[in-house]
Amino acid sequence: MTSEMEPVGDFTLQFEGLINSLNNIKSQITVLQQQIKNMERNAKKEYKTLKKEVDKNKNKGNKNPSGFAKPTKVTDDLCKFMNREEGSEIARTDVTKALIHYIESNNLQNSENKKIIMPDEKLKTLLGLDEKKEVTLTYFNLQKYMNKHFFTNKKPLETVVIE
Repeated sequence: MTSEMEPVGDFTLQFEGLINSLNNIKSQITVLQQQIKNMERNAKKEYKTLKKEVDKNKNKGNKNPSGFAKPTKVTDDLCKFMNREEGSEIARTDVTKALIHYIESNNLQNSENKKIIMPDEKLKTLLGLDEKKEVTLTYFNLQKYMNKHFFTNKKPLETVVIE
């Protein structure tokens, strides 16, 4: 009888081995399914973020410069100061960069307070600073003194007579 029982026990062990193998495969498939779901979720988030970025940049397009970045006609004095051809059109941003470069290269900043500019004669003449008036020139009020060098494109208003 023992010889007949052994094959049955052998089959039982084989079935248990197969069932264990299937359970292992099933758990591996479950892990893979979870990883796929996570990847899908992350891909959707990334797609949504990139789509927002594309839509945001899509509206901007290649716009012409405006405001301070728009080149405008400047005075001949400013052109000479910047070593440009007289009657040139220069953006305010470029003028400001050139002024800052001039100030830094000629060491015209106050050593204690770097915000304060100590103009030399060339800069005083350009900005129209009065020798008699004591004016503190800073990076913040520099544009105020530069205004006179930029021509506006505004046309004078016509007077309309209503009868």
